[in-house]
Amino acid sequence: MRITAHKRPVRLHAVSLCLTLILGLAAFVAPSGTAATAANPATFGPFDPRIELDGHWGRDDDVAITVNSGSSLRFRFTGDRLGAWFDTESITVPAQLYVSVDRADPVLSKVDEDHKIFVEGLDPTVAHTAEIMVKDVDEYANRWIMPLQSGVVLEKIELAPAATLIPLPTTAEHRIEFYGDSITQGVMALCPQLGTDCADGTKSYPHLVGNAFGADTNQVGFGKQGIVQPGHGNVGTAAESFGWNLAGFPAASFDPGAVVVNFGTNDAPYPSSEFTPKYLAYLRQIRAASPPALIFALRPFNGTHAADIAAAVAATKDRRIVYVDTTGWLGPDDYNGTTHPNVKGHQVAAAKLTKVLERLTGWTTTRPSTPVLSPRGTADPTCSDTTLKLTFQGPVQLGVKGKLRIHRAGGEVVDTIDLADLTSYQRFIGDARSDFGQLHTWTYQAVTVDGRTVSIHQHQRLAPGQVYYVTVDPGFVAGHPGIAEPSRWMFRTRHDPATDSRVTVGGRGDFCTVQGAIDFVAEGNKSRIDVAPGLYRELVYVPQTKPGITIVGAGAGRTIIGYPNNNLLNGDYAMGGVPIEQAYCPRRVLAQPDRFNCWRAAMGVDADDFTLTDATVQNLTPYRGSQAEAFRGNGERIVLARVRILGYQDSLRLQGKGFVTDSYIEGDVDFVWGTGGVFLQDSELKALHAGYVNQVRNSDNGPGNIFVNVRLTRGPDAPDDSVFLGRVELNRFPTSQVVFIDSAMDAHVKKAGFQITNPNDCAAAGQVRFWEYRSTDLSGRPLDTSARLACSRQLSDDEAAWLRDPSNVFGGWQPVVPRPER
Repeated sequence: MRITAHKRPVRLHAVSLCLTLILGLAAFVAPSGTAATAANPATFGPFDPRIELDGHWGRDDDVAITVNSGSSLRFRFTGDRLGAWFDTESITVPAQLYVSVDRADPVLSKVDEDHKIFVEGLDPTVAHTAEIMVKDVDEYANRWIMPLQSGVVLEKIELAPAATLIPLPTTAEHRIEFYGDSITQGVMALCPQLGTDCADGTKSYPHLVGNAFGADTNQVGFGKQGIVQPGHGNVGTAAESFGWNLAGFPAASFDPGAVVVNFGTNDAPYPSSEFTPKYLAYLRQIRAASPPALIFALRPFNGTHAADIAAAVAATKDRRIVYVDTTGWLGPDDYNGTTHPNVKGHQVAAAKLTKVLERLTGWTTTRPSTPVLSPRGTADPTCSDTTLKLTFQGPVQLGVKGKLRIHRAGGEVVDTIDLADLTSYQRFIGDARSDFGQLHTWTYQAVTVDGRTVSIHQHQRLAPGQVYYVTVDPGFVAGHPGIAEPSRWMFRTRHDPATDSRVTVGGRGDFCTVQGAIDFVAEGNKSRIDVAPGLYRELVYVPQTKPGITIVGAGAGRTIIGYPNNNLLNGDYAMGGVPIEQAYCPRRVLAQPDRFNCWRAAMGVDADDFTLTDATVQNLTPYRGSQAEAFRGNGERIVLARVRILGYQDSLRLQGKGFVTDSYIEGDVDFVWGTGGVFLQDSELKALHAGYVNQVRNSDNGPGNIFVNVRLTRGPDAPDDSVFLGRVELNRFPTSQVVFIDSAMDAHVKKAGFQITNPNDCAAAGQVRFWEYRSTDLSGRPLDTSARLACSRQLSDDEAAWLRDPSNVFGGWQPVVPRPER
């Protein structure tokens, strides 16, 4: 490959892929290209959920901004090149980046123009791994108040035409925050001059300590900053900048396990009487933000205010705030100049601090080690849909290529997970078929890393009652020699249950996954599936050929089914290049709007007479990551009881007749929505941000969404007068119905209540049914509804009484709610 800083047309090569998945990979692989197609690159916003951000990144719409050296982003991608777009209009001192692809040596790039092509000439037939790290942001130029003179303002990642990002998520076991001055920033690490060329945040001790633990790291260092002393670049004191990415952009909650503070060097001019109480207040500020964290207050390496820092730590009377005496850590040869450690000095300091953290936190840096393998052994059989796991003693890192193979006892390979093979990230789920009857191919996360555990999610259920063994290539996990001998990792699958009328999932149950149990149920057979406590990280789909399934969890707080599925992974955006024969949704209520959006839910149901009770369904897509249903029900007579539905945009979607009771639903934009025929009672609807509780899309005069005796609550990020009860587009769905009866509402509900668009004109809304009856505040006091949208209305007593009965709404169907088992 070549590393370059200019743009040129790229010619892609045709890719040969296995025939079973070739159609599903249309969005993954570009066909033979030309200079013309290279002019239409694929681009992705920096907050795409397939991109892992580390450090402080502020969000301005879909633009990511960091002013901190050491911040980084990582992702896997397809295609033969990698570039990015930046906003450099106000930048006078460009930040510097390191770019590494497939773990090659990092190459330096200055953010001195809006468009950068970092790498060209990659193999377009395989998946690649990228890491982009911020080497330095100038400490002197304005990097705090917009518009910035130094900093990274990342607009989007650019790939080859038709290339895409690949989901390969990593969840670090630990989180560490570092707060400090130019030493924490890495100033003068490379050479004894001030300025961006000699500074390197990736060589400084915070970055090295974070890497040692494989931790998610917030490295926040500002030149000249202290407890009393403001920083360079318009940055205030430590207390003034704490909790902010930059001015106007509050930092997201991080929940660190450890916080390291290194201030005092720049406060030498200030007396102890001024420094000590402010240092104490700063420690308390950190504690308030991170109650469980261990806080390490470092003696500055040159000893400034050491006694004052020790006194402030003692004054907190907090056993989880520790003074770290750094006396003797660094010698004269460990500095560039008199104050700033050189590369060797940072390495020495990192090694010392790592040992302190290991001793006081119990964390380990051991890597790689001989992993614990699961499942293992033939004496105690496992379920046929088991997840394969390798658990190490310390932090792990996936390789950039390599295969894990599952073999039958005789040697036949029955499944392969290949880190570099694009087909490994595609699978079939639940016999899902398009409107044309073709099998639908889903993009999924074949490999996940959760702290020290690498989990392998197979492409299909294994045969029951068989012996298998697993081999792993060297480097599949970075630094691990692999597994070659069949005897090292051998296991046996248990036999399937004798009947599908009632099956169990989890623990010592019949299956390990909810989907495995659904797949076992014969078409047309009614079945009950009992799901034990646990987190089931899986995509779940019930096809229309399997009506009458009931899934019963062990309690909404104990059984959790979750997955980060979304529009970018499997929805409209992802289906753009897939043939419609494979991509069109089945049972489309709205033929055109619903062509592809059925595939993006964590749990999707196209079957009739489905019931889910006593469980949580969560879409793990992060805030503003994409449209992403937690539960999507597209059948008739769907019942949800005692469930928690968690997400952000579009959390709960019900298309046919649906009944929800005694449940909790949270989200922000249209977090209850669908085409109507929904009765939701005795539940809590929690708004997490400004937005809309409901969007209904009635295509006729049938029932819409009826809410009876619900409580509309809010999270801390949903201000007063910021959430509509419901909205509708008049030009598309002019007969829509949203009704709230006997419901209690917090002050986040907008005074207007409802919203109409296209047009925003009540004169054109004669058929819209925005109705309300006896709304109160959360204390039960009647609400003043005089400012409601003019084309909404308050119901009469008789009208409300009729709508309180779900059988009236559903035309005779009386939902049956299973009782909880004792």
